[in-house]
Amino acid sequence: MAEKVEKRIHERAELHGHIADIGDGNFIYGGIIEDISISGLKLNGLPTKFAIEGRIYRIVISGGVSNEHIKLKVRPRWKRTAASGLTMDVGFRIIDAPWEWTELVQSILPGQEPEEEDVWDQFSS
Repeated sequence: MAEKVEKRIHERAELHGHIADIGDGNFIYGGIIEDISISGLKLNGLPTKFAIEGRIYRIVISGGVSNEHIKLKVRPRWKRTAASGLTMDVGFRIIDAPWEWTELVQSILPGQEPEEEDVWDQFSS
């Protein structure tokens, strides 16, 4: 997996007060969400033994004012080992997310609204 962070497609914003639990099939690890976008997120503080190669994971995000829980299906895109060598940061691409995720991102990045289909387009000639 590449160590280099690639160019961002969507704008990202810092997310404060949220944590994430992610499982690798054997253990559940906790990470701190650093930033989010409509299609991805970055987790900090995962142990270097966390198995990430070529897998799809489920993440449960908790926190915020309402202490909401949002479940996402994600795939790792990159990883970077921290200077201490004990933890790593991992960037994830979101594969499947509920509407609550879109609402959360929109509340932080108001310009990130999903494109809506205009029903009148069906009737134009």
